Amino acid sequence: MGFLRKIFTYLSFIIFIGGCAPSLIKLDTYKDDNPYSQYGNSSQRKFYHEQPISIDFTEKWESQINGGFSNSSVTVYDSAVFVNDLSGRIYCFSLATGKTLGQLRYKGSIFTTPIIQKSLIIFAVVNHKGNISTLYFYDFKEGKELSSVEIEGRVINQLLKIDDGIILLSETGHLYKFDFTGNLIWYYEAKSFCHSNPASNNKVIVFGNDNGEIISIDQRDVLRNNDPNSKLIFREKIGHPFFSGAIIFTNEIYIGNDDGNIYSIDLNSGNVNWSFQTGAKIKMEAVVTEDEIFIGNLNGELYKLAKDGKQIWRLDTKGLMNMTPILTNDYLILPDTNKKVYIVSRDNGEIVNSLTLEGRVKLSPVINKNLLFIGFENGNLRAYEITQ
Repeated sequence: MGFLRKIFTYLSFIIFIGGCAPSLIKLDTYKDDNPYSQYGNSSQRKFYHEQPISIDFTEKWESQINGGFSNSSVTVYDSAVFVNDLSGRIYCFSLATGKTLGQLRYKGSIFTTPIIQKSLIIFAVVNHKGNISTLYFYDFKEGKELSSVEIEGRVINQLLKIDDGIILLSETGHLYKFDFTGNLIWYYEAKSFCHSNPASNNKVIVFGNDNGEIISIDQRDVLRNNDPNSKLIFREKIGHPFFSGAIIFTNEIYIGNDDGNIYSIDLNSGNVNWSFQTGAKIKMEAVVTEDEIFIGNLNGELYKLAKDGKQIWRLDTKGLMNMTPILTNDYLILPDTNKKVYIVSRDNGEIVNSLTLEGRVKLSPVINKNLLFIGFENGNLRAYEITQ
């Protein structure tokens, strides 16, 4: 018994030491002219990687995190890959090997993709106690936290980086703009619950709410008559609640709702240009180009539409789509909760290849620096090499 007790004590010590890794990310990085710096890689949410790729992928590395993934994505800067988890951690992995380079640990949960702004990691932690969150600004070159701000409501909608700051929309409809040092620039209260990722063209911010409204806010820093309500451009009742994120493409907003409709909405007026009924609730963002729109629903149906809202083709995967795919020149890389990632022909909607995983996909796929990043159940993050 004494021998077994010693073994148990030794193993407990090893687990304790492993669980007490320092809360630190300190990197020696170079300027990255092509980072993947936020969810959708732009403030307008552009899930489009404009390059040809092969349909065959080679696994490069796999890493694991402590908690589970939310429906977010990785971000990439220079030689580092960043990802959040629901146990309150931000992880940093080597782009080349998948080795853990550091992690930040907080009490709470992190639902949203960390934003990268030069040497800053910006992220929001939902506190376990009370209906509040904390927004953190961390310098990964210096290896230290620069500032933090308490936010009313849970931050479960994706953060938004625009040219001169950060936009944050809480679950309770509190909309904030901060500069990159954590100073509050302005604040707007939508007075409604919001479960829709905002988008911006650096002039306006648009999002949906649980009341089925589309809201457009002037993001400029000056308030008219010092009145936060003066920032409202329009607030239009469209239909059923919105639980998917908004996309801005030129002068149109694209967004899906709980009733299965995908809408094209005029960015200036809030008027509906057209709608298309997919047949089931929509959670993913649309993928939009000059000539086409791709949208999926919770029945596992994927549609390609023309810009006038007419159906071009339909694919039924018999699964469930709640994460946004990424489009390349020829293919759509489509995550499905049936433990598959499908490679779908952009032209005709045929499945030309697939990746089979050991769990349900939990991250929207990202392509950066010739790597495809896929996250799935039990905190597994996998990188695949892609060729053109």
